[in-house]
Amino acid sequence: MKSISNRALCIVHRASVIALVVIIMIGCKKKDERTILTPDNTPRPEWKVTEDGESYKSMMAIIRLPEVLRPYADATDMISVVAGETIVGVASPWDDVADCYTIRIADPRGAGALTFRYYSVKLMRIYTAPFVSFVNDGTVGTPEDPFIPGLQ
Repeated sequence: MKSISNRALCIVHRASVIALVVIIMIGCKKKDERTILTPDNTPRPEWKVTEDGESYKSMMAIIRLPEVLRPYADATDMISVVAGETIVGVASPWDDVADCYTIRIADPRGAGALTFRYYSVKLMRIYTAPFVSFVNDGTVGTPEDPFIPGLQ
């Protein structure tokens, strides 16, 4: 009887050690580094303005999301303005309001018409809209009346 009890105890001990090793191995496993894809299978954007020391012309915009997108606003959403395929501005949140942004737009220097892009983290989708024409030292929108792009 004692021998059966010792064997059972030995089996339980071995099973515990194996379980502990498995738990440690799972915990130490390298995290899966998948690319987050939007519904149309494009990777989440990493929009950055190309720094250009010669660019001294710029304009500012104070932007608010359209009412239909405001419930989905998130602090990690991304906004950019592009001229052709050149990113000329990346927005930052304005006064910690999730659906309002300020953006400095560099001179596109003939790279094409300006386009507004918004990436919603919650909806995993990129929205675009035509943007205003570039005006050096110009301002689009105000804190009291922000520019609301016609995103589609």
